[in-house]
Amino acid sequence: METFEHPEKSLWIRLWQPFFNMSIYGKFVLVLASFLLGYLLLGLHTYLFLGAVKGQLSRLPVDQELLSLTMKTIDGHIIEGALLVTMIMIVLSITSFLCIRVLVSFLDQMICSLQSLRNVEDASRICEQSSLIPVISKDKIGTVASLVNGVTSDIRKISLFRRTIEADESIEEVYRRLAYVFKEHLGFKNFIIWEVRAKDESIEAVYAWPADMETESCVITSANLCRAKRTGEVVSSSGNPDICPIFPMGDVMTHSCVPMVVSGQVLGVVQFLSLYVNCPEREKALRFNLHRAGQYLKEALPVLHAKHLAGNLQEMATRDALTGLSNRRFLENNINQLIASLKRRNSQMGILMCDLDFFKKVNDEYGHDVGDQILKTLAIILQNTVRSSDIIIRYGGEEFLILLTDCEKTMAGEVAEKIRNAVEKHVFQVENGSLRKTISIGTSLFPNDTEAFWECVKFADIALYKAKETGRNRVVNFDKSLWDSKDY
Repeated sequence: METFEHPEKSLWIRLWQPFFNMSIYGKFVLVLASFLLGYLLLGLHTYLFLGAVKGQLSRLPVDQELLSLTMKTIDGHIIEGALLVTMIMIVLSITSFLCIRVLVSFLDQMICSLQSLRNVEDASRICEQSSLIPVISKDKIGTVASLVNGVTSDIRKISLFRRTIEADESIEEVYRRLAYVFKEHLGFKNFIIWEVRAKDESIEAVYAWPADMETESCVITSANLCRAKRTGEVVSSSGNPDICPIFPMGDVMTHSCVPMVVSGQVLGVVQFLSLYVNCPEREKALRFNLHRAGQYLKEALPVLHAKHLAGNLQEMATRDALTGLSNRRFLENNINQLIASLKRRNSQMGILMCDLDFFKKVNDEYGHDVGDQILKTLAIILQNTVRSSDIIIRYGGEEFLILLTDCEKTMAGEVAEKIRNAVEKHVFQVENGSLRKTISIGTSLFPNDTEAFWECVKFADIALYKAKETGRNRVVNFDKSLWDSKDY
């Protein structure tokens, strides 16, 4: 074990260094031996003194019988004194040994706990396995034991929290667990968790407690208006009420904004709010709880960052880069959930397969850049034509698949005609002028046409082929007469 020596030692400390280097039991034996030697010297002195007294008495002209009785009395007192001293020494030795034994046991447990805390990686594991130090007194030793137990307990709770959020599936679940810790463990009554949106550098409240606190707090139109986000430092109005100009309740509440920083990037801000009370004890308790909240945030941040990255990768994998619409992989990943939800509601889904007419000519005559621009414009037309609850998917090339949730029997054809009409009327702007395009659409209805979803998509594709075959720029609703194969 490492030892740390004071750089400058006085002569007095150097003389006593051998004693300091001894174990506790060694110190106990040495002190006990010193007391025993002192008692022996005192007893020897008393014995010699009484022997001298007896010698003087023997020379006195007194009755020998009386002198003999006196000598026996003196000897009896000497023996009684020796026995008393021996008993005192035995009692003191046993009592001292038991006290030292308890103290050493306490120190051993404390050393074990403190050694485990030195290694951050192993601290949480060891703290979970080890028991707390028993607090057997209310003196300074008991105070130290309570403090060590508190540190061990905090590490145990934080470790459990970390393992729990690592198993959570979504960022929202992590935020809910953080909120529970803030409310139930740390006693915060009002707080808001803000998340920074990297795409447009906006900041949005993702959790507020109580729920109406969000409407009463800051109105932030840009993330950089938040001082904590901009500086990456904790911002507190305690002692400086005007530090944040956008905080609307500075006259009645104090706020402490803790940024969530990972690798120099601010993911969000946790804003803790409390009623303004000029009380030093309360300020001290608030600072302590903010420190503990920071410990939980420190454990949560790597998990939040990893889940953000995973979400971004998932978004990239299921999002078409050109149009910003969902792609076919998104459909494959989520179709089972969509179908299950549809069946629970006993509803239908309209399927529209859309394809721009003669799109290859656009690429050949105007180039792929113009073709890409037309596809992006078409995506906007589709989004403006269907409901926000409907799903638009770039199915491949110039093909777009639209899923109309909770679709009535005639609704698919009506929406398809609305889309066809909007595309036909739209003037697509290109670099050297403008052009018009038309679109052909085939529709089917799930599960009315078939209970197999992908077969129903095939039916919409067959209807689209029929629309192309019969002149383009039209809508064809699937009918059983269009499909004569029994296998799919």
